[in-house]
Amino acid sequence: MEQSVLQLKNVYKDFFGVEVLKNVSFRLDDKKILGLVGENGSGKSTLMNIIGGVFPASSGSMDLFGKAYRPKNPEDAQKSGIAFIQQELNLFTNLSIAENIFIDNDFGKKLGFVSFSKLYEESKKILETLNVKVNPRSLIRDMPMGIRQMVEIAKAISKKAKIVIFDEPTTSLSNHEKEALFSIIHDLSVNGVSMIYISHALDDVLKLCDEIVVLRDGQVIMEQKKTVNITKDTIIKNMVGREMSNLYPYVDKKSGEELFSVKEVTKDGVVDSISFNLRANKIVGMFGLMGAGRSELANILFGVDKADSGTITMNGVLKKNRSSRKWIQDGVAYLTENRRDDGLLLPKSVFENLILANMDNMKSRFNVLNRNMAYSHSVKIQDKLQIKTFSLDKQATGSLSGGNQQKTVIGKWLMVAPKVFILDEPTRGVDVGAKYEIYTHINNLASEGSAILFISSEMEELMGICDSIIVMSHGKITGELERGDFSQEKLMRLAIGEK
Repeated sequence: MEQSVLQLKNVYKDFFGVEVLKNVSFRLDDKKILGLVGENGSGKSTLMNIIGGVFPASSGSMDLFGKAYRPKNPEDAQKSGIAFIQQELNLFTNLSIAENIFIDNDFGKKLGFVSFSKLYEESKKILETLNVKVNPRSLIRDMPMGIRQMVEIAKAISKKAKIVIFDEPTTSLSNHEKEALFSIIHDLSVNGVSMIYISHALDDVLKLCDEIVVLRDGQVIMEQKKTVNITKDTIIKNMVGREMSNLYPYVDKKSGEELFSVKEVTKDGVVDSISFNLRANKIVGMFGLMGAGRSELANILFGVDKADSGTITMNGVLKKNRSSRKWIQDGVAYLTENRRDDGLLLPKSVFENLILANMDNMKSRFNVLNRNMAYSHSVKIQDKLQIKTFSLDKQATGSLSGGNQQKTVIGKWLMVAPKVFILDEPTRGVDVGAKYEIYTHINNLASEGSAILFISSEMEELMGICDSIIVMSHGKITGELERGDFSQEKLMRLAIGEK
């Protein structure tokens, strides 16, 4: 009989009378990988916070290695042998990779002093097991998102935990890095580590996990050992409570006027001679492997960074030296890749985040915010996007699930009614049901006359909803495919620089 290392029994949690978890029970067995899936807002994050000692359950119990487990804080969880790899990165950008790996570990200390040579040596060993070829002395702020994610994983490995909880660990990883991670997860399991793997990438869950638990509305809907009978469609149906025959709701749209034109935009060492057009009613995808320069280009287009040369026109008018504020006034919106650092004010309420980009248009004649008008608009956006919150103006945005945070970012920009929308990984860390809703809203924006630039690492979603796809490699555009020519093979060839 398999031995349980962690068992939850009727775990219940409410916040101010709102039920979030409803008598959740399941077990994690020794050396096994349990896949935990569910829509955003289903209770996954709350459940992990209870296991991690962030806050207690309202009722119910937990057993860890056969003994009652009641962590009072995250340090209790760590000392008990539980490590977390969070969806949102918790790194100190001003410190080195090695310092981040051992930030909460006494390793390398002697008489109160840190042996940095030993710190760098051990960090290098851990990074090599992850096949990450970077200098552990490098600062985190100089590292791309994929490397930062691998540093989070290295932190968990350094603690020699007996239970590791992965929360969307592959969202910022390239395919190569993801395969390296899967190899590490397999090795951890063989060497006695049990894992909970939370992901919206259901193909990965089916590939990796020994057992799958589905949460919906705070309840366990399905708990099943992995067999050949479990399919992605079965999981999706249990997650959302309905059949979803079409994950990508493409809408055929007639091309409108040219709204946004990029000509020969160049920034030394970043992007080289980038030219393309965005037209009303059309969704243009942008694909490329990590390091292709897609996010860097988006920052240039929105005035976050400056190009060395090249021009950008909107509605036929040349736009010079545009700041982000001026682009917003022109009707351009930009949803960034990193919502926590660049897209949201996490301690502020959902209401305050929704009105953030449109406050200039909601002032009274005395030049102060017309709160009634702002709140009315926010309620409409909340209803439109189905943002789940117990209080629009009291709940901190940082306490929302990842999907509802993403909806809040989108809602912030919908408030502006943009004519040009730059979307960088808009569905990253979002469940399949919320993805469908986001695709639908993007289609509606395009159908209403907006021009969309949709940047994504997922070829399937680009092929699912885009009218054309631009491919970048090493800072250059290597090709553009129209919808009738879409194929993963063609996209990948262009992404690695082949014609």
